[in-house]
Amino acid sequence: MNANPQHDESFKGQGPEQPGVGTPPEAAEVLPPHRRMGLGQRVVVAFLLIVVLVPPAAGFYSYFSGIPLHLLAGKAADNESSAASAPQSVSLVPGQPHTLQVPEEVSTALGIRKGQRDVFAIAEPPTRMRPIVLPGSTALDPTRLARIRARFAPAKVVEIAQVWDHSPKTGQTEFRELRQGDSVSKGDLLGIFYSADVGIKKNDLLDALVQLELDQRILDEAEKHAEAVPAVFLNTYSRAVQGDRNAISRALNNLKLWDIPQNEIDALHAEAKKISADKNAWFKSPEGRWVKGLKQANGGKVEPDKETENPWGRVTLRSPFDGVVVERNVHTDEMVVDNTVNLFQIADVNRLLVIASCPEDDLPELEDLRGSERRWTVRTVGVASATGLSGTIDEIGYVIDPNQHTAVIKGYVDNPGKRLRAGQYVTATVNIPPPNDVVEIPTDALVDDGLQSLVFVQPDPAVRHFTMRRVEVTQRFEHTVFVRNTPIPKEEQLTAHEAEEGLLPKAPLQPGERVLLSGTLELKAALLELESRPAQQPTDRVAKAKTRPAAGLESQRVRKAKLGTG
Repeated sequence: MNANPQHDESFKGQGPEQPGVGTPPEAAEVLPPHRRMGLGQRVVVAFLLIVVLVPPAAGFYSYFSGIPLHLLAGKAADNESSAASAPQSVSLVPGQPHTLQVPEEVSTALGIRKGQRDVFAIAEPPTRMRPIVLPGSTALDPTRLARIRARFAPAKVVEIAQVWDHSPKTGQTEFRELRQGDSVSKGDLLGIFYSADVGIKKNDLLDALVQLELDQRILDEAEKHAEAVPAVFLNTYSRAVQGDRNAISRALNNLKLWDIPQNEIDALHAEAKKISADKNAWFKSPEGRWVKGLKQANGGKVEPDKETENPWGRVTLRSPFDGVVVERNVHTDEMVVDNTVNLFQIADVNRLLVIASCPEDDLPELEDLRGSERRWTVRTVGVASATGLSGTIDEIGYVIDPNQHTAVIKGYVDNPGKRLRAGQYVTATVNIPPPNDVVEIPTDALVDDGLQSLVFVQPDPAVRHFTMRRVEVTQRFEHTVFVRNTPIPKEEQLTAHEAEEGLLPKAPLQPGERVLLSGTLELKAALLELESRPAQQPTDRVAKAKTRPAAGLESQRVRKAKLGTG
C-alpha cells in the first residue's frame, strides 16, 4: 500500500522505534484505511434486525394488550383477502344461507339482465313425454312366413322356376333360376317335382273317376230294365257306385292334404272324362304310346312346361301369397328324401316384427300404458332416421333375463319400400307420460360439478337476492331436465359422506319458482369464495379489545405480573 507525502512527513524525527529515513516502504508498518458498508450488507443487517426484533416486539404487544397473535394475523389476512376478492358489490345476505345480493350493474355484466329484463325460467309441470329408448332388432313376421316343404318323399326336382332378369355376364336380359331375394306373387310357380307317391294317389283318383263313370252307366241301364234284371244285380252295382264315390273322396282328400293345386286335380277329372268318352284315348298318352311300342316324343319324357299333359307324378310348388324368397334349399335334379326340409321360404316383408329389450326398472311404467298408448317409434340406419317408423307394442314378455335383467318386448312396424331387413339393429322409442312429482326446467339453469346439481332461485322477483339450492334431477333430456318437487326424506337429503365432502342438502323445486339461466357459474364461484372467508367474530373481538378500558388492561398487566413473580 502506498503512503501519501504528508503521511511520510509526520513520521520523520520520531523515536528509535520508528523506522528512519531510507527504510524501505514495505518494511514500514502501515495502518489500513476505514472502509464503508455496501448496499447488500445494509439489507442483510436490516433483515436480521427485523427477524430478531419484530417477534419479541409483537409478543410484548400481545402480552400487554391482551390480544392473541393469531387474531392479529387474521385481521391482516382479512384486509388482504378483501382487496383481492370478488367485487364488493356482490355480497352475502345476512340471515339467509347461501344467498347473494347482486346489484343491477353486476347482473348486466353477468348476462343475468338483458334488455331491461332478467333472463330466468319458471319451473313448471312437465308437458313433454318421457322417452324410453329400447335397443333391439327386426325379424320376419312369423304369421306371414310360409315354409314350402315336400309333403311327399322321395321326390325328384325337375325344374326351378325361371325369372326374367338382367345378366351381369352377358349384359343382356335373360331367364335365370329363382333365387333368394326375388319377389313372387301369389300362385307363382316355384318348382316342378316328380313323386311316385303323388302319381299313385292321382292314379287312384283317376281310376275311381273312370270306374264311377262305368259303374254309373251300367246301373242306369239296369234300372231302365229293372223287370228283366235280377235284384241282386241292381244291388251289386249300386254298391259298386257307392264304393267308387268313396274312393274318389278318399283320393281327393289325400291330394288336398298334400296341397296339390286344384287345377291339377281338375285336369285329372278332364282326363277321366276323355278316357270314358273315347276308349282309345289312353293310347294317345305317352304311356299308351309306349304300350303300343310307338316312338316317344322328346325321348319319352314329358316337357315340364306343358301342364296340359299333366303326368301323374308331376307336382308343382307355388307361392301361397305375395312376398320375397328368403330361403332356397334345393336345386335341379336333386332327390328330396326328407319331407321336413324347407325347400323354399316365402316372407311377407311389408310388416316386420321388432324384438326389443326393456330394463326391468322401466317395466312398471311400460305396463301402465293403455292400449292406445302402447306405441313406439323405430329408428335404424338409412330408414326414416329423422322421424322413425311408427309401430305398435303387442307383447310384453313375462320372463326376465337373469344376466341382462331385461324383458323381451315385441311389436310390429310397417316396412314401406321394403328397405328394412330382418335381423337389422334398431332402437325403439316409447313415450311415457311424465310423472307427477317433478317439474321441468332448462338445462342451462343447472350447474353440475360431478358431485351435486345446483340452481339459483330468486325467491322474490322484486329483490335481487339469489339462493343457491341443491336439487335432485330425475331425468335428463337434450334441452330440459326433470327435477323433483316433492319433499325429500331426511335420510336422502344429505348422507354422511356428502356431509364430509361439504355438499348441500337436497331440496325440492316447487312449480312457479324462478331459476336463473345465465351467470350461474360466476355466482356459484363468488358465493363459495365469500362463504370461505373467516367469520366476522374475530374481527369484532379485536375491536372490543381495542376499546377495553385502561383499568381493565392495567389490572390484567398487574395480574400477569403477580403470577410471574409468584
